[in-house]
Amino acid sequence: MPYTQDIETCRETAIGGGGVSAAALDAALEAADPALDRLRGDIEGGRLPALAIARSDADLSAIEETAQRLAASCDDVLVLGTGGSSLSGICYRALNPVNAGPRLHFLENVDPEGFEDALAGLDLGRAGLLVVSKSGTTAETLSQAFALIPRLRAARGADGLAGAAAVISDPPAPGAAPAPLRRLAGEIGLPILDHEPGIGGRFACLSNVGLLPARLCGIDPKVVRQGAAQVLDGLMTGTNAAAIAPALGAALNVAIARERGLTQAVMMPYLDRFAPFAAWYSQLWAESLGKDGKATTPIAALGTRDQHSQLQLWLDGPSDKLYTLIFGAPLGTGPDIAPPESAGPGLDYLAGRRMGDLLAAEQEATRETLVARGRPVRVFTLPRSDGRAMGALMAHFMAETIIAGDLLGIEPFGQPAVEAGKVLARQKLAAMAGRPGGVGPGGAATL
Repeated sequence: MPYTQDIETCRETAIGGGGVSAAALDAALEAADPALDRLRGDIEGGRLPALAIARSDADLSAIEETAQRLAASCDDVLVLGTGGSSLSGICYRALNPVNAGPRLHFLENVDPEGFEDALAGLDLGRAGLLVVSKSGTTAETLSQAFALIPRLRAARGADGLAGAAAVISDPPAPGAAPAPLRRLAGEIGLPILDHEPGIGGRFACLSNVGLLPARLCGIDPKVVRQGAAQVLDGLMTGTNAAAIAPALGAALNVAIARERGLTQAVMMPYLDRFAPFAAWYSQLWAESLGKDGKATTPIAALGTRDQHSQLQLWLDGPSDKLYTLIFGAPLGTGPDIAPPESAGPGLDYLAGRRMGDLLAAEQEATRETLVARGRPVRVFTLPRSDGRAMGALMAHFMAETIIAGDLLGIEPFGQPAVEAGKVLARQKLAAMAGRPGGVGPGGAATL
């Protein structure tokens, strides 16, 4: 496996009263066995393509063709999308910061200053466009597209933009009209890739939503799916929940939260290449399980940075968090950090060491410090920070989230509260008609 999971320092026997008892964890694992069976049934029955796609290669040729086409004509690619339409792509980009292909710029917000800042200094005549919206109606993404496409067409020409752009969106239902994004793409000739209808945005990391940006960054989609398939194989063939990493993780999360009153879940990678993973996980966990007053609140962190900003609270503040740390294997790697004599005394501990030695020491010190305070710490260790590891961890946490939802009695695939907010935002925008800066009669801007 591209990772290992260690929950031993979450147990009552290791950390005392802050840890999960054997009885509580065993009860959750017993409940996880039928939840696991239901998950397997959904995968085998074609009802869970978000995981089953790990074994498929049917869409990889279209991803490859699109990536080659964009790379051939673009120095920069502007990726329009938000939430699940962008977070996995950002995760893959972090795996290859040198970036073998065009530079990717993810425009996730509709802050006008941020939008203009993202475009500043770019040669729009060499810029491409990737627009991602599952529904094809996402207001933020459509607004970005409406603002950006005229500029790109002016810089490239209509035909030039068509050759340097792509859209990912749901195909229309039989007999239904296309959504606005697909209509726009059709009108101006932008190539369209179908978003897998059965995969929700935050679960789309193994589909073209995540893997097209990955390929543009030089990450092989096949390798990503191979890592995910290893997790899927374990899910489908494991003997019981205790022996299957995602099921064990789900049981731990639910059992310790119930027994010890935990309300928060910290995700802290110690690897810069996995720093965006914490944000991806936060959306997955929060939007899937934050319903009916249940679930823990995810907190995205990064080691070693947050040892210097949040660790004080974690150690001396409320004992209400489960800590998941992602470690690499940095020992003996990196540049020499031996201090020069001019640095003065007191730095002997750095002599003869490499930067990776310091990271290795920091990882273990954080774990041991938290454990000494009775805080539950789960550790994932990655021998390599690559696409295979990313695919495996994404598959793990999607499965863990789905199983946790089953244990909590929560349907993990909708987000009704979010939809209510979207409706209200549209109502408020409509109410701006006739105001300065708003929309006037006939849809013309009133400036």
